[in-house]
Amino acid sequence: MTPISLTCPVLTGGAFPAIPTMSHTITMTPRERALNPVQRRALQLLASSPYGATEALMLARGFTRRTLAGLVRAELATARHEIVKAGDKTIDVVRVRITAAGRWAVEG
Repeated sequence: MTPISLTCPVLTGGAFPAIPTMSHTITMTPRERALNPVQRRALQLLASSPYGATEALMLARGFTRRTLAGLVRAELATARHEIVKAGDKTIDVVRVRITAAGRWAVEG
């Protein structure tokens, strides 16, 4: 596909030109960082379950809150607060799930 450039409506009297003019484009790629082995292992664990994993399970597997927070900040995972009923008790849990970007990072 050939990149096109449209003129600002303010500069053209309120309308885009009928035929866009050709222009050069600047291609920007998202800033990618290589996953370290711990991050990769965490994402692989999250990818193995359709419902993700609780924070408690991730901590029990040796992952730190800092690692989990880093994955969430990088938008490779999401963390969501949930209330779970176990018998007559309600328990607050944090469920961590992998995002599409996280799956792509593990596969790529």
